[in-house]
Amino acid sequence: MLTMVVAELSGAVTAIIDGVITGRFLGGTGLAACGIGAPYYSIASIISGILMVGATALCTRAVGKGDAEEATRVFSLTILLAVILSVLLAVIGVVFAGGFATLFGARGSSASLHEATSDYLRGVFLGAPGFITYVVLTPLLQLDGDATRPKVASAVSAAVDVAGDLLNVLVFHGGMFGMALASSIGHYTALFIVLTHFFRRSSLFSFSLRDIHFGMTPALMKDGLPRAVCMFCRGLLPIILNTLVLTLAGAAGVTALSAQNSSSFVVGALGWGIGGAVLIMGSMTVGEQDVPGLRTVVKTALKDILIGVTILAVVVFLVAPWIAGLFIPEQGEALSMAVTAIRCYAVTLPFLAFNVSTANYFQAIERRIGAYLVNIFIEVGATAAMALFLSSFLGVFGVWIAFPIGQVLLSLTIFLRAVIGRDKNRKGLVSFMMLRKSFGVPEEDVLESSPQTMEEIVAFSQEADEFCIRHGIEQKRANRLALCIEEMAGNTIEHGFSDGKQHHLDVRVIVKDHQTILRLRDDCVRFDLKEKSSGWAFDPAHPEKNIGIRMVMHAATDIAYTNTMKTNNLIVVV
Repeated sequence: MLTMVVAELSGAVTAIIDGVITGRFLGGTGLAACGIGAPYYSIASIISGILMVGATALCTRAVGKGDAEEATRVFSLTILLAVILSVLLAVIGVVFAGGFATLFGARGSSASLHEATSDYLRGVFLGAPGFITYVVLTPLLQLDGDATRPKVASAVSAAVDVAGDLLNVLVFHGGMFGMALASSIGHYTALFIVLTHFFRRSSLFSFSLRDIHFGMTPALMKDGLPRAVCMFCRGLLPIILNTLVLTLAGAAGVTALSAQNSSSFVVGALGWGIGGAVLIMGSMTVGEQDVPGLRTVVKTALKDILIGVTILAVVVFLVAPWIAGLFIPEQGEALSMAVTAIRCYAVTLPFLAFNVSTANYFQAIERRIGAYLVNIFIEVGATAAMALFLSSFLGVFGVWIAFPIGQVLLSLTIFLRAVIGRDKNRKGLVSFMMLRKSFGVPEEDVLESSPQTMEEIVAFSQEADEFCIRHGIEQKRANRLALCIEEMAGNTIEHGFSDGKQHHLDVRVIVKDHQTILRLRDDCVRFDLKEKSSGWAFDPAHPEKNIGIRMVMHAATDIAYTNTMKTNNLIVVV
């Protein structure tokens, strides 16, 4: 979750830094230009969203199945498409910056505001390849067990942006173009830091032109389209609201909306980060057909929203005057409206987090129509529609209050859908999770344990042997599975747990379609059974050497291994 929050903050930090420094040094016109230009990030996020979510979904399912080669093919195709599409966007954006300024809401405004918005857009469009590629790579680093590098990249990017903005206003006097260019340089800096991860030999992903299969593009796009719809609506919303607020409250209203919008990128990042974590962990458990694991993902997300996001909402509500003052230092109508707008958005936060997590959950369980609908209603269907309706008799206050009212109504709709569609054949929280009837392995066909000692492993292997016999597996194959458990889980306890640190080992046995599947997951040092066993051939001089591993390799009909999120994941089919 923390890594996904960092990914969300990559654009958020830029937006708030630009907004604060612009508002204080370049005045209300500059701040309004930042607000009007904000849909750029949504346009860029349509591209990054399709590729990020599509690649994350496909890669996590591949990892869940233990198919590292498939994950690499997806990675290579994603990087190539990210570079091509982001460069194309940068060229179009720079050439047609004035047209984009008009499209985003600067039409009908003063010539100076239109010019400032155009200059700002030229600078940020130049950074599109850095921003898009960085966002696409961040969740893949999480899958590859590197949660530190994205945080470092984000911090360095912010520092570069602050330094660039201050140099721009104090030394170079580059106006709005200089402010945006500093942000673009920050994005490229973050990308460079993230890219260094993939030069490691131990990385799960490696770029290879010969492994690119363009035939995978439709699957990549299909998985990513719900996110693209969300980001399209997220970009359309400020365009609608900028036009509406400009009519209702003039330049002061647009300035207030800009302050709310810029701060929303940061205060809303926790909710969007929880949603991103739901997509990653949900997709992995779906790949394993792991109903208990998916239930844990949902339960954890709900707890984080109920506690973490709610506390954040209270804090933002209380400090709203201070947040607004960061962007608008002078007392006046714009500052007063900004405080109201930010407080209304604070009330929105828990409901927005729930709705975003639901959309990503639908994506993970492959209910794409539900994902499309929720993503559309999060922005346009709920907030924009309510703003148009409420402002007709409440004025500009109707725009601010539309944020919480729209999200609350959407959350209630989702809740009622879960209650009405409750699966009476499932128990507890799972019955409300809207899973397809065919999803998952019945509880009676799964045996699980988290052993910590050799005695517990031996006991579980005997239990697994009896479990297989009860499910119609012949004695010889049941014995082989028990042997694999003792050897592989025992090897983890003996060698992986020997460093004195606290470790976890989860062992899972599944009988499905008369096939026995063993999955082991641990957080010990990296150990690729297939890779290691290739160098452990039979030695006549020492026939007992590595005999356990060789017996497992002989007993298994298929073995798959991946190392993701700092865990060894081994799947053995016996």
